[in-house]
Amino acid sequence: MTVQWRPARADDAPRIAALARAELGDYGEAADLYAERIALSAAGCWVLADDDALVGHCISHPWHRLAPPAMHTLLGNLPPSADCWYLHDVVVAPAARGTRAVERLLPILDDIATRRAIPVLALIAVGGADAYWARQGFIAAPGGAAGFGADAVYMERPVACSAEGARMSGGIAAAHPNPTTL
Repeated sequence: MTVQWRPARADDAPRIAALARAELGDYGEAADLYAERIALSAAGCWVLADDDALVGHCISHPWHRLAPPAMHTLLGNLPPSADCWYLHDVVVAPAARGTRAVERLLPILDDIATRRAIPVLALIAVGGADAYWARQGFIAAPGGAAGFGADAVYMERPVACSAEGARMSGGIAAAHPNPTTL
């Protein structure tokens, strides 16, 4: 399997929603929500593709620390003074696991946040995923997970600027004909 990250498009929203529902159950959200996030924060929205198949996605945007948006809620707009880059959804289908897809994605998100002077990546880990995210440098922070279920853990990590992230987020095609191939 050869998978690559590419920027998400509005027409990806139905497939993103289907994958989210399949992998996240009730945490998966409707296509209109994903379409809105893509429209509001195109730089932070990516899909993991294997040829034409969508096998993962990342929906992320600027937000406020310890105050993630409520589930199943449209944002309307983004805050003008965000202090974290919020990873709303990061999903990799079982067939694409083991490809180090998320490890390749995080430098891209670090660079996006760095370019906006945002010092922290944040997320809500559910379903026991906090152990995985801890291996990626995220640390549980008290509060922030209210309304996301008993096993939800709000986590943060400082942004780490990397040359790889800068290369990948700052003009994918210009830097390399296929730099996001994993």
